[in-house]
Amino acid sequence: MHSYFESRLGSTTTESGGPSMLKLHSPSPRTPQSGFALIEVLVSILVLSIGLLGAAGMFTRGIDFTVDTERRQMAAMVANEWMETMRGNTATILNANGTPKEDLGGYAKNSSTDVDSESCDPTSVEAAKQLNCWAARSIELMPELDDAFIKTHFSVTQNSGVISVQVAWPSKSKQCLADDETVNDNTYCTYTIHSKL
Repeated sequence: MHSYFESRLGSTTTESGGPSMLKLHSPSPRTPQSGFALIEVLVSILVLSIGLLGAAGMFTRGIDFTVDTERRQMAAMVANEWMETMRGNTATILNANGTPKEDLGGYAKNSSTDVDSESCDPTSVEAAKQLNCWAARSIELMPELDDAFIKTHFSVTQNSGVISVQVAWPSKSKQCLADDETVNDNTYCTYTIHSKL
């Protein structure tokens, strides 16, 4: 006689007449997921790309700062060399009372003073020739310069006995901060020294 549960489960008998064993099927175990989904791969590539772009940007900025530092050193050297040249010619530059002449004895320079680096004559004591040698020396140290740039942006002036020598070099826009950021859109940097002879 079958039990109530067997009748409800629809149990059958075996060939020998005995009740068959109920077979309960457990769900098949899930296999663990292996590998990456496509979205995970894409996100990883995106993150890696952003990191590489950031590293490349930092590397580029590092090069820019290195070049700028080198140019500042060269500009300081050029400005100091011209100041020392003038110190060696005080008899020409200074008045009898020791104050600088208005035109610094020919050593003054403004944006209208022509220079010709090809006409450098190191043996000449003429101020204009020495100015040409100064231009040639500047181009030697900073090859991106030329006579036209030196004419426009280099200056040698005096005010109340203090002589100022300004040297400049081209720069990327907004890369060289100035007191007045509207001046020439900061497409060049300047280095200026002030001294008495």
